[in-house]
Amino acid sequence: MGKDSNALLKDTKSHISKIDSNKTLKSEFTEGALTDAEGFKDIGTFKYTVYFDENTNELFKIKNVEKTTKSITETYYFQENELVYLKSVSGNDTKIIYLKKGRVVSETNTTSEDQQLLLAKAERFQKAFKKSH
Repeated sequence: MGKDSNALLKDTKSHISKIDSNKTLKSEFTEGALTDAEGFKDIGTFKYTVYFDENTNELFKIKNVEKTTKSITETYYFQENELVYLKSVSGNDTKIIYLKKGRVVSETNTTSEDQQLLLAKAERFQKAFKKSH
């Protein structure tokens, strides 16, 4: 990892801190049942919350909590409508991905399959937000 990457990670961490301390962001949540692949059997619950600027509708953060036999908490951070960071925590397992222009620049504890799944999920959440705002 070069000097540019370190600066990017530092900037992203600073951006995350600003979002987390911003008390003016509006939040809305959606919750429901998680079903099996066929959509028949309830296997748990989910609740996700979007944090955005009410005036501009700019999305800043999405927090998704899924409870099945285990609990997973995923947090996605956006900057100028682009995903810049995501963190997925399940028990003692923490996965972290930093992105720039849709490309992974740093990751912790993820496989390429994990990355694809988490990035696809972030995209679905972002599309759902845009559709409703």
